[in-house]
Amino acid sequence: MLPPLSWRDNVNALVGFCLIKTGRLQYDVFTEQELNALIAPHFPFSDALAVPIGEGQFTCLEAQLSMPTSTNRLTVQILCVIDVRVMGTPIYKAHAAAGISALPNYYPASRSLHLTDTRVDFIHLLNDQYSLVKDTRFIIDKLLPLPLSGLGSLLSQPLRSALSLVSAGSTDQALEYLKLYLHGNTQRILDYHKPRLVKELLAKIDERALEYTMDDNHWREFLFARYGKRVAVEEKQLRFYFTEQP
Repeated sequence: MLPPLSWRDNVNALVGFCLIKTGRLQYDVFTEQELNALIAPHFPFSDALAVPIGEGQFTCLEAQLSMPTSTNRLTVQILCVIDVRVMGTPIYKAHAAAGISALPNYYPASRSLHLTDTRVDFIHLLNDQYSLVKDTRFIIDKLLPLPLSGLGSLLSQPLRSALSLVSAGSTDQALEYLKLYLHGNTQRILDYHKPRLVKELLAKIDERALEYTMDDNHWREFLFARYGKRVAVEEKQLRFYFTEQP
């Protein structure tokens, strides 16, 4: 039975069926360009980034999918923005590149493509004009009624009391976090946030349902739903095979 498509697509489906049955069509392909067009509508998106004091946010601006020849994994590089504010003042801004990869698997019984073994392979700092790190001494000055004198006063009891009010009682964590900014090291601050960023990125991907069911309204998917066996990343293409793995 032909799908409910235009006459041109019905002809394409019929020709494809004949080629599959005669063994002349072994696989269909999706290119990097086609897959990038599919994922583009999912960007940008933002979410909160937990910090010991103040408010944090990360935004995934855009993504670029690629298919390396050395692996069977789909890889996506995401341009991210990280912002941290304390008392309404931005103290950290940075661009970062996050690399995420996954294995594509096709399940003929459910006619669905699944992405499995998803992982964050790297998060790299991008050194550009957007980067900002502010010395947090000015925050301490705002928190305390008296001027501070030197780094040693970070351990003073008045500071601990003041920080406990704005950090939900997690004074020690807030102190250690603010100390990161005294050296102005953008990379060190990013390294602190990496574990949380990895967790949040994987959670966001999981929310977007890492599976896709073939659609009968597209003649290529109609054919693969009925005769497809497996998928593989080969020669920078996602190949949908109509044959079993040799």
